[in-house]
Order: sequence, then C-alpha cells, then structure tokens
Amino acid sequence: MIVRLLREPLLQFLALGAALFAIYGLAGKREAEAPEKIVVSASQVTNLGDAFVRTWRRPPNEEELRGLIDDYIRDEVFYREGRAAGLDRDDVIIRRRVRHKMEFLASEMSVPEPSEAELAAYLASNPERFRAEDQLAFHHVFLSATRRADTIDSDSKQLAGILARADQAADATALGDAFLLGEEFRDVSPTKLTSIFGESFAKQISAMEKGRWQGPISSSFGQHFVFISERMPGNLPPLDAVRAAVHREWTNARRLEIEQKLYASLRSRYEIVVEQPGARATKAASR
Repeated sequence: MIVRLLREPLLQFLALGAALFAIYGLAGKREAEAPEKIVVSASQVTNLGDAFVRTWRRPPNEEELRGLIDDYIRDEVFYREGRAAGLDRDDVIIRRRVRHKMEFLASEMSVPEPSEAELAAYLASNPERFRAEDQLAFHHVFLSATRRADTIDSDSKQLAGILARADQAADATALGDAFLLGEEFRDVSPTKLTSIFGESFAKQISAMEKGRWQGPISSSFGQHFVFISERMPGNLPPLDAVRAAVHREWTNARRLEIEQKLYASLRSRYEIVVEQPGARATKAASR
C-alpha cells in the first residue's frame, strides 16, 4: 500500500513542491536581509584567464572571459547559499576536502635548511634508510626453458654431474645456452637480481655459499647453475655520497614534525567530548 502511494505522480509532485517551497522560503528570507556583496577582484579575473591558458594554450577572448567570470559568480552564489542553508554540515566529502586543504597549507610551510651537523646526525640515526645493499659477483650456466622444453630436466641432471667436478673456469657457453645478458654478473644487488631473474632466484642465490657450482635455480627464463666468486657486504656510505637523499628525508621528517605540532596546537583550542552509544559522554584528552 505504502509503496503504491509513493509511486503516485500526485504525491511525488507534492513532495517536489514542498522542497521547492522550502528553498524559495530560504531565498526570500535572505532577500529581506541586506544583500551580500560578491567582489570578483582583478587578481581573480587574472587567475581565471591564466587557468584558461593552461588548459587551452591560448588566452580567452572577451566572450570566453565573461563566461569564466559568470561561472565563478555562479559558484560563489551557490556556495554562499549552500552554506547559509547548512548544506556543508555533516557532509563527509566537504569535511575531508577542507581537512586536505588545511594539511596542504601546513605542508607548504617553509622548512629551514639543515646544518651539516643535523644531516650527519640524521644519517647516523637512520642508517638502514641509506645503507648500500649487499652485492655479489657470479657467473652461470644457463639452460633455456624454450629451447629445451622437453629435455630440460634430464639436461639439468647431466649438467649437475659435470659441474660437480668442474671449477670456476668451466666454459658456461659450451655447457649451456647463450643468455641475453651474458654469463657473468659483477656487483649486483638483491634488488637488481630480482628485477632480472625474479624474487625467488634472488632469495636462493643470496643464501648460497661462494666458491663452488650450485643449482639449478629456476627463473622465468629457464634453469641456472651459478658459481659465486665474490660477496661484498653493504655499508653505510659517507654523507657526501648520499647528501641529496639525506637532505630530502630530513626535510620530509621535519615537515611532518611541524604539521604534528600545528595540529596539536589547533586541537588544544577545543574541548573534545566523545559520546559513546549507551553511555555517558566522556571528555577526550585534548591538551
């Protein structure tokens, strides 16, 4: 019954009329008050024109500029009337936009240039952020999964027996297939290995000992027998080698600290009351 009534055109018309009446009532009330002034400043007109240039790569003509100004005025009228009607209250999207704008303004606050001592102290306090990765040197015998689709497992077992008796000087090209990036790799980090061979390959070779042939290790290319000839542990580079990165990280940390202090200062102006469902309201720690 109720659903059928809601579908009646007359009822829908009456509901729409009531909504329009409320809006016109609000407008009439505001008309009775002193009219507000909307000033479109010369700088605002310039900004509108500049925005048009950035989009269309040319300045607007007179008609287009009038349209931009009219659209700005339309925005301002509806914005003010919407605020007067309380449409900005309890609106999650508007609240978030205002918050993001405040946070953006806070992030734009200037951060003083750090001293040499401050950069050195930040590097010493955060070594893992700037430490160079471990590196290793190795060469490998490669068995192509494409070329040896049907025989790769048997070929791998046969090669394992040969390499068990071989030394570092084994001819990788003669024993296996040509690899696009070569048979020898020097000064490669786990990150570089992952980008070339995949994460599983990088983890397995990182755990292997040096000085003997080991494998096979699978990759997306096929199977690899590797001989690790050298391992170079990562170290913390001097400040001059990572100055730009340290400066960037220090600045970001300092800016975040300033934002947190600003928020704490703004929050301290309010008495925070959190009302729990079914319980008495409690004051939150706000100072």
